[in-house]
Amino acid sequence: MQFKLSKIMKKILTAISAMLIAFSAAAQSEGAFILHKVAPKETLYSLVKRYNTNFATVETLNPTLANGNSDIKVGQTIKFPKNTAVSTPTKSSTVHVVKANETVFSISKLYNVDISNLVEANKITDNTIKIGQKLIVDGATLVDLASKAPREEELRLKPVGKSIKETGIAEVIKTPNKSTKYLALHRTAPIGTNIKVTNDATGHTIVAKVIGNLNEKGPDENIMIKLSPYAYYQLRPKDSRLRATVEFYLSNNDVVSQ
Repeated sequence: MQFKLSKIMKKILTAISAMLIAFSAAAQSEGAFILHKVAPKETLYSLVKRYNTNFATVETLNPTLANGNSDIKVGQTIKFPKNTAVSTPTKSSTVHVVKANETVFSISKLYNVDISNLVEANKITDNTIKIGQKLIVDGATLVDLASKAPREEELRLKPVGKSIKETGIAEVIKTPNKSTKYLALHRTAPIGTNIKVTNDATGHTIVAKVIGNLNEKGPDENIMIKLSPYAYYQLRPKDSRLRATVEFYLSNNDVVSQ
């Protein structure tokens, strides 16, 4: 009798442990985003700007909004990603003077600020900062300025044709051109294609337009996709390269030509 009770207790304890693990995992998942209840006169565009994110990331969190569906209703609950926590402003950390060998990546890590906010607030639209340049680095100020910065109309991915998915290395295009467009160079996607790019480490997503193809040989042979600086920074990278997943669609004509 005692042996049977012991077996029953073990099963109960195992079941409780499994429930606790599942609850913990769910809590961690829920902590990665914010739930917003739509109020009157709010639009998806206004909410995307308010939460300093983009349509592609919101569509990933809310599948019902995918495929270019921007219609939302009062009372509807929408998930938005949580941005990096910001620090309390201090006089000593408000402005950073760029030193030799520093990059936007190293500076964003130094002050623990969102790199997309750093480049938008400081109007860094190319991939270059100069020694002696002064950058705003206070987290709260960066969020405020970035939310007010003008933005290009975002591209949307429409699932028409054959779906192609790939995983590989994404890299920022080194260019002096100042642009806030979402542009990409990919090895095989036809020029003019809209391509969805997701940072595998953070889950942040953007949609860019392919404007050229990468060479199969040479310095880019191990690179899957290159992105314009503005588009790349929206993925919240930690370095000039990251592991990413891309998705795009080929029309019937493109499939035949391949």
